[in-house]
Amino acid sequence: QERSLRRRVPGPSAQPDMGWLFGTAREAAKAEPKAAPSLQEASARIDSQVQDIEAKISKADHEIRALAAQGSSNPSAKQRGLQAMKRKKMYEQQRDQLIGTQFNVENLAFQQEQAEITCTAVEAMKAGTEQLKKQHHDLDMSSVDQLTDDLAEIHDEMQRIGEALAEGAGVGGGVDESELDAEYAKMEEEMAAMKLAGGAPSPAASALAAPRPAASQALPGAMAVPAAVS
Repeated sequence: QERSLRRRVPGPSAQPDMGWLFGTAREAAKAEPKAAPSLQEASARIDSQVQDIEAKISKADHEIRALAAQGSSNPSAKQRGLQAMKRKKMYEQQRDQLIGTQFNVENLAFQQEQAEITCTAVEAMKAGTEQLKKQHHDLDMSSVDQLTDDLAEIHDEMQRIGEALAEGAGVGGGVDESELDAEYAKMEEEMAAMKLAGGAPSPAASALAAPRPAASQALPGAMAVPAAVS
Protein backbone atom coordinates (compact mmCIF):
# COMPACT_ATOMS: atom_id res chain seq x y z
CA GLN A 1 0.00 0.00 0.00
CA GLU A 2 2.80 2.45 0.81
CA ARG A 3 4.33 1.76 -2.59
CA SER A 4 1.03 2.52 -4.32
CA LEU A 5 0.64 5.77 -2.39
CA ARG A 6 4.13 6.81 -3.31
CA ARG A 7 3.37 6.17 -6.94
CA ARG A 8 0.13 8.18 -6.82
CA VAL A 9 1.55 11.25 -5.03
CA PRO A 10 3.29 13.42 -7.62
CA GLY A 11 6.67 14.82 -6.86
CA PRO A 12 7.63 18.47 -6.83
CA SER A 13 8.62 18.36 -10.47
CA ALA A 14 5.25 16.99 -11.47
CA GLN A 15 3.25 19.89 -10.02
CA PRO A 16 1.79 22.26 -12.67
CA ASP A 17 3.65 25.56 -13.17
CA MET A 18 1.17 28.38 -12.37
CA GLY A 19 3.73 31.13 -12.45
CA TRP A 20 2.74 32.18 -15.97
CA LEU A 21 -0.58 33.36 -14.55
CA PHE A 22 1.09 35.92 -12.27
CA GLY A 23 4.83 36.44 -12.29
CA THR A 24 5.53 35.76 -15.95
CA ALA A 25 2.86 38.16 -17.18
CA ARG A 26 4.22 40.90 -14.96
CA GLU A 27 7.75 40.33 -16.18
CA ALA A 28 6.54 40.49 -19.78
CA ALA A 29 4.84 43.80 -19.07
CA LYS A 30 8.04 45.16 -17.53
CA ALA A 31 10.09 43.94 -20.49
CA GLU A 32 8.18 46.21 -22.90
CA PRO A 33 8.50 49.81 -21.61
CA LYS A 34 6.18 52.41 -23.02
CA ALA A 35 7.75 54.71 -25.57
CA ALA A 36 8.36 58.22 -24.28
CA PRO A 37 6.32 60.94 -25.99
CA SER A 38 8.10 63.45 -28.16
CA LEU A 39 8.54 67.06 -27.13
CA GLN A 40 5.96 68.15 -29.68
CA GLU A 41 3.42 65.66 -28.29
CA ALA A 42 4.12 66.82 -24.74
CA SER A 43 3.65 70.48 -25.74
CA ALA A 44 0.36 69.69 -27.49
CA ARG A 45 -0.90 67.75 -24.46
CA ILE A 46 0.03 70.58 -22.10
CA ASP A 47 -1.71 73.07 -24.38
CA SER A 48 -4.87 70.95 -24.26
CA GLN A 49 -4.74 70.89 -20.45
CA VAL A 50 -4.26 74.66 -20.35
CA GLN A 51 -7.36 75.13 -22.47
CA ASP A 52 -9.38 72.85 -20.17
CA ILE A 53 -8.23 74.77 -17.09
CA GLU A 54 -9.06 78.09 -18.72
CA ALA A 55 -12.56 76.79 -19.37
CA LYS A 56 -12.85 75.88 -15.68
CA ILE A 57 -11.60 79.34 -14.71
CA SER A 58 -14.23 80.95 -16.92
CA LYS A 59 -16.91 78.73 -15.42
CA ALA A 60 -15.83 79.60 -11.87
CA ASP A 61 -15.82 83.29 -12.71
CA HIS A 62 -19.39 83.11 -13.99
CA GLU A 63 -20.41 81.25 -10.84
CA ILE A 64 -18.79 83.88 -8.61
CA ARG A 65 -20.58 86.71 -10.45
CA ALA A 66 -23.92 84.92 -10.20
CA LEU A 67 -23.50 84.30 -6.47
CA ALA A 68 -22.36 87.87 -5.84
CA ALA A 69 -25.44 89.15 -7.67
CA GLN A 70 -27.72 87.37 -5.19
CA GLY A 71 -26.44 89.56 -2.36
CA SER A 72 -28.03 89.10 1.04
CA SER A 73 -31.07 87.33 -0.34
CA ASN A 74 -29.24 83.99 -0.18
CA PRO A 75 -27.29 83.47 3.07
CA SER A 76 -25.13 80.70 1.65
CA ALA A 77 -24.28 82.63 -1.51
CA LYS A 78 -21.27 84.34 0.07
CA GLN A 79 -19.78 81.07 1.34
CA ARG A 80 -20.28 79.40 -2.00
CA GLY A 81 -18.84 82.44 -3.74
CA LEU A 82 -15.70 82.29 -1.58
CA GLN A 83 -15.27 78.59 -2.39
CA ALA A 84 -15.62 79.35 -6.08
CA MET A 85 -12.99 82.06 -5.78
CA LYS A 86 -10.60 79.57 -4.12
CA ARG A 87 -11.17 77.13 -6.97
CA LYS A 88 -10.54 79.90 -9.48
CA LYS A 89 -7.25 80.82 -7.78
CA MET A 90 -6.22 77.17 -7.74
CA TYR A 91 -7.03 76.80 -11.44
CA GLU A 92 -5.09 79.94 -12.23
CA GLN A 93 -2.03 78.61 -10.38
CA GLN A 94 -2.25 75.31 -12.24
CA ARG A 95 -2.58 77.16 -15.53
CA ASP A 96 0.47 79.31 -14.81
CA GLN A 97 2.51 76.24 -13.88
CA LEU A 98 1.48 74.43 -17.03
CA ILE A 99 2.30 77.48 -19.16
CA GLY A 100 5.78 77.61 -17.59
CA THR A 101 6.24 73.88 -18.19
CA GLN A 102 5.10 74.27 -21.79
CA PHE A 103 7.61 77.08 -22.29
CA ASN A 104 10.43 74.85 -21.04
CA VAL A 105 9.31 71.99 -23.28
CA GLU A 106 9.10 74.22 -26.35
CA ASN A 107 12.50 75.73 -25.53
CA LEU A 108 14.00 72.27 -25.29
CA ALA A 109 12.36 71.28 -28.58
CA PHE A 110 13.85 74.39 -30.20
CA GLN A 111 17.31 73.54 -28.85
CA GLN A 112 16.94 69.98 -30.09
CA GLU A 113 16.00 71.24 -33.55
CA GLN A 114 18.99 73.58 -33.56
CA ALA A 115 21.25 70.71 -32.50
CA GLU A 116 19.95 68.57 -35.38
CA ILE A 117 20.58 71.43 -37.82
CA THR A 118 24.09 71.86 -36.42
CA CYS A 119 24.81 68.14 -36.78
CA THR A 120 23.54 68.23 -40.36
CA ALA A 121 25.74 71.22 -41.15
CA VAL A 122 28.78 69.54 -39.56
CA GLU A 123 28.21 66.35 -41.54
CA ALA A 124 27.83 68.36 -44.76
CA MET A 125 31.02 70.31 -44.02
CA LYS A 126 32.91 67.10 -43.30
CA ALA A 127 31.75 65.58 -46.59
CA GLY A 128 32.67 68.78 -48.44
CA THR A 129 36.13 68.84 -46.85
CA GLU A 130 36.78 65.24 -47.80
CA GLN A 131 35.67 65.95 -51.37
CA LEU A 132 37.92 69.01 -51.51
CA LYS A 133 40.89 67.00 -50.23
CA LYS A 134 40.25 64.33 -52.86
CA GLN A 135 40.06 66.91 -55.66
CA HIS A 136 43.22 68.61 -54.42
CA HIS A 137 44.97 65.24 -54.29
CA ASP A 138 43.90 64.42 -57.85
CA LEU A 139 45.17 67.80 -59.09
CA ASP A 140 48.82 67.65 -60.18
CA MET A 141 50.68 70.92 -59.70
CA SER A 142 53.25 70.06 -62.36
CA SER A 143 50.46 69.71 -64.94
CA VAL A 144 49.15 73.15 -63.96
CA ASP A 145 52.64 74.66 -64.45
CA GLN A 146 52.94 72.94 -67.82
CA LEU A 147 49.55 74.29 -68.83
CA THR A 148 50.50 77.87 -67.96
CA ASP A 149 53.79 77.52 -69.86
CA ASP A 150 51.97 76.23 -72.94
CA LEU A 151 49.50 79.10 -72.81
CA ALA A 152 52.31 81.66 -72.53
CA GLU A 153 54.14 80.08 -75.47
CA ILE A 154 50.99 80.10 -77.62
CA HIS A 155 50.40 83.75 -76.74
CA ASP A 156 53.92 84.74 -77.75
CA GLU A 157 53.68 82.81 -81.00
CA MET A 158 50.38 84.45 -81.92
CA GLN A 159 51.84 87.87 -81.17
CA ARG A 160 54.83 87.22 -83.46
CA ILE A 161 52.50 86.04 -86.23
CA GLY A 162 50.41 89.21 -85.92
CA GLU A 163 53.47 91.42 -86.11
CA ALA A 164 54.74 89.54 -89.17
CA LEU A 165 51.40 89.94 -90.92
CA ALA A 166 51.32 93.67 -90.20
CA GLU A 167 54.82 94.17 -91.61
CA GLY A 168 54.16 92.08 -94.72
CA ALA A 169 51.04 94.04 -95.68
CA GLY A 170 53.22 96.74 -97.32
CA VAL A 171 50.90 99.65 -96.48
CA GLY A 172 52.34 102.79 -98.15
CA GLY A 173 55.20 100.87 -99.75
CA GLY A 174 56.79 102.19 -102.97
CA VAL A 175 55.59 105.81 -102.52
CA ASP A 176 58.12 108.64 -102.53
CA GLU A 177 57.40 110.87 -99.57
CA SER A 178 59.20 113.84 -101.19
CA GLU A 179 56.76 113.73 -104.13
CA LEU A 180 53.85 113.67 -101.69
CA ASP A 181 55.26 116.70 -99.86
CA ALA A 182 55.70 118.64 -103.13
CA GLU A 183 52.17 117.79 -104.26
CA TYR A 184 50.73 118.82 -100.92
CA ALA A 185 52.64 122.15 -101.03
CA LYS A 186 51.33 122.84 -104.54
CA MET A 187 47.79 122.16 -103.35
CA GLU A 188 48.26 124.58 -100.47
CA GLU A 189 49.39 127.33 -102.91
CA GLU A 190 46.36 126.75 -105.13
CA MET A 191 43.99 126.91 -102.17
CA ALA A 192 45.62 130.17 -100.99
CA ALA A 193 45.30 131.73 -104.46
CA MET A 194 41.64 130.74 -104.70
CA LYS A 195 41.00 132.20 -101.28
CA LEU A 196 42.50 135.56 -102.42
CA ALA A 197 40.39 135.46 -105.59
CA GLY A 198 37.18 135.27 -103.58
CA GLY A 199 36.72 131.63 -102.78
CA ALA A 200 36.87 128.39 -104.65
CA PRO A 201 34.31 128.07 -107.48
CA SER A 202 31.74 125.38 -107.31
CA PRO A 203 31.95 122.42 -109.69
CA ALA A 204 28.92 123.77 -111.73
CA ALA A 205 30.46 127.25 -112.11
CA SER A 206 33.75 125.72 -113.19
CA ALA A 207 31.93 123.78 -115.89
CA LEU A 208 30.13 126.94 -117.17
CA ALA A 209 33.33 129.00 -117.09
CA ALA A 210 35.25 126.42 -119.11
CA PRO A 211 35.97 127.65 -122.75
CA ARG A 212 33.65 126.19 -125.41
CA PRO A 213 35.07 124.89 -128.71
CA ALA A 214 34.64 127.19 -131.76
CA ALA A 215 32.41 126.35 -134.75
CA SER A 216 35.39 125.60 -136.85
CA GLN A 217 36.51 123.12 -134.22
CA ALA A 218 33.32 121.06 -134.45
CA LEU A 219 33.43 117.44 -133.78
CA PRO A 220 34.06 115.17 -136.75
CA GLY A 221 30.83 114.17 -138.56
CA ALA A 222 28.82 117.08 -137.13
CA MET A 223 27.04 119.50 -139.48
CA ALA A 224 27.95 123.21 -139.37
CA VAL A 225 25.21 125.51 -138.19
CA PRO A 226 24.97 128.75 -140.29
CA ALA A 227 25.29 131.99 -138.42
CA ALA A 228 22.17 134.02 -138.01
CA VAL A 229 21.83 137.07 -140.31
CA SER A 230 21.37 140.31 -138.38
